[in-house]
Amino acid sequence: MSGFAIDWPGASRRAKHAHELLGSSGTGVAELPLRRDVRESWKRSLESSAQLRGPSVLSDDHLRLARERSELQRIWPVFEKLLVPAAADSNLLVALADAGGTLLWVAGGNGAMSQAEGVGFMAGADWAEQSVGTSAPGMALATGSGSQVSGAEHLYEQAHHYSCSAVPIRDPRTGQVIGAIDLTGGPEAIATHSLPLLQAAVMAAETHLLLPGAGVVADPDYLDLGRSDGAHLGSVPISLRHAEILTLLAHYREGLSTAQLVEELFERPDAAAAGTVRAEIVRLRKVLAGPGGRSLTSRPYRLEWELHTTIGRLWHALERGDLDTALPLYTPGLLARSQAPGVVALLYRTEAALREMVLDRGTAHQLLNLGRQLADPGLLRAALRELPEQSPARSLVVAEVQGLEG
Repeated sequence: MSGFAIDWPGASRRAKHAHELLGSSGTGVAELPLRRDVRESWKRSLESSAQLRGPSVLSDDHLRLARERSELQRIWPVFEKLLVPAAADSNLLVALADAGGTLLWVAGGNGAMSQAEGVGFMAGADWAEQSVGTSAPGMALATGSGSQVSGAEHLYEQAHHYSCSAVPIRDPRTGQVIGAIDLTGGPEAIATHSLPLLQAAVMAAETHLLLPGAGVVADPDYLDLGRSDGAHLGSVPISLRHAEILTLLAHYREGLSTAQLVEELFERPDAAAAGTVRAEIVRLRKVLAGPGGRSLTSRPYRLEWELHTTIGRLWHALERGDLDTALPLYTPGLLARSQAPGVVALLYRTEAALREMVLDRGTAHQLLNLGRQLADPGLLRAALRELPEQSPARSLVVAEVQGLEG
């Protein structure tokens, strides 16, 4: 969201006119008098579904299973404590949606909840863009950014009496969006303080996910390379050498021969290197044979399942131009102890691609973030160009650049 105040009455009037124009012949979505992010949401929604209907709703049994299987169950109590009491006092609702747009929990005053159920805003309902069109939780999940929607800006006409603000929730270890927290109700839902309030609650919830015993449910098909306590495959800690092998095999999906793997792993391959690789593969197969066992073929060595890695997810985010996801995935300590030539080259390409994208389209905050991680004066100078002239951070950044270049 932009930093300036939005003329909400004017936005709602223009949105009502947009609905009228949408029904007339020859008017495309690009021509509608809507705020840019809302217009883009309408376009995505209409492209994904020719006829938007009311939200589908899970049965009680399926809702219970969805809650039990979601990592969001660990942080719903955080939102209950920080948001629900004040929301109920203001006749607002707090809703927690999963990554697919299903509202797993909705809480607030009984009267407000009963009224919202009349338009399908209830636990178990699907409020993704492809289901009901534009809404704050649907937009937040689609864009990965905080979103606000007022009245007629909703494509779903039954929701025109409501306004909403929502902020995405990210897995703090992977940067992936895992859900969104939403505030829904009358005009108070889009008050100036609504997004900052939600963002503060999300920061607390994401921090809670990092606490011992309260982390995100480990994905057995994810190789987490960014942990301070070493690489983990799901919840299983693995050695640096095994992390290197899996990283390379996940990158080279077609597989690697013994000779190729030797070249990727050893700076100075010798006669014993091939035997060392075979021995490591034997040990790695024992690790993979644990719960939910995975297989690794020979000739060439190839993974028989889809393994996601921190580096792979970072590259996928870069391919989408999604810096909000890519930056949390990168740390200078990513496999920092590795001396395997193939891994070092992959890390170099990753860092270079991330740096170029941040220079090309990054905000001042993103430029500062990566510039400080890499101790890169070029990025910090670019951040200075983006910072407002009155920003108190400028003198500090100038000192940092001088220190790095001195």
